[in-house]
Amino acid sequence: MSATFRTVFGAKKLARLVVLLALFSSLTPASASGPTPGLDELRNDVGDLTTRYHQLESELHAIQSSIENNERRLSEVQGQVDVHRSSVIQTAVVGFTRSYKTPVVLESEDLAEGVRVEGLSDAAVGKDDDAIDRFSAALAELQLIESALDEDLAVQARTVAEVGQLRDALLSDLEELEAIEAARVEEIKQRAERAVAQGHTFVELEVCPVGGAHSFIDSWGFARSGGRRHKGVDMMANIGVPLLAPVSGTVAHRGNRVGGLSYHLQGDDGHYYYGTHLSAYGQSGYVEAGTIIGYVGDTGNAAGIPHLHLEIHPSTLGRATNPYPSVAYVCSGAS
Repeated sequence: MSATFRTVFGAKKLARLVVLLALFSSLTPASASGPTPGLDELRNDVGDLTTRYHQLESELHAIQSSIENNERRLSEVQGQVDVHRSSVIQTAVVGFTRSYKTPVVLESEDLAEGVRVEGLSDAAVGKDDDAIDRFSAALAELQLIESALDEDLAVQARTVAEVGQLRDALLSDLEELEAIEAARVEEIKQRAERAVAQGHTFVELEVCPVGGAHSFIDSWGFARSGGRRHKGVDMMANIGVPLLAPVSGTVAHRGNRVGGLSYHLQGDDGHYYYGTHLSAYGQSGYVEAGTIIGYVGDTGNAAGIPHLHLEIHPSTLGRATNPYPSVAYVCSGAS
């Protein structure tokens, strides 16, 4: 493997960087206060750069494979040329001893040039045409392989240069994304602090409750039918998207008229979690955080609007508290 190729791919930093950037591109939500100007363009740019990186990675692997094949074949053909050169020289020597005329091929410093100038077939008496033909064919193949190898190395150099430019662009975008993400996390923390100041309890979740694409807003306290107020967070998603246990604990499944299919999770952290409008149940009993315990649906009074209605009942309160800060802290899709 060439030193240039090892320099680019010997370390896995760039590959890990691309994975991180891909995650930022697909998962980082907009600021809780609304879309961040230029963020979509930045994500698209990161996505384009990531796609191009993977293309270049494939191209470099293909080029490196071609270089290795050509280097291996070059060594083999060079050996054949050396063997046939000995045969050709022997043919010329035999011709010289028989004709007492020194062939040009023996006077030339470059055997190939000597063959071309004199036409060895006419220079040696008692010549071995097969040896000469084998030498000429091997020499021609050697030149073709050298030309192909030079082209491969030139393409590799250009591709490596593009990878370097791509790396610089990715690093620049990463700095911007990190700054945006830091600002988003800080805003979420401030929302959590405000929620606590308003009498709500912030519960730290281990896993986002929805295991697929989703969106949600802070709808705590929104008016509902019958004079009720919304006591949870509605996480909109397609029917069938997996619902994950946000913490480890014990899960039971049972439905009701308003919520339809529902899960009840008594967490190891002492808090109670209620999720409803499921389309189907997942695992019950004791589960680890991240276990599929249900699937998004629109049962109960959510007909036509598939989503997870999630409530968090902290042990210290015994009643529901606003789950938005907790969910927004671990999930994408907040707005």
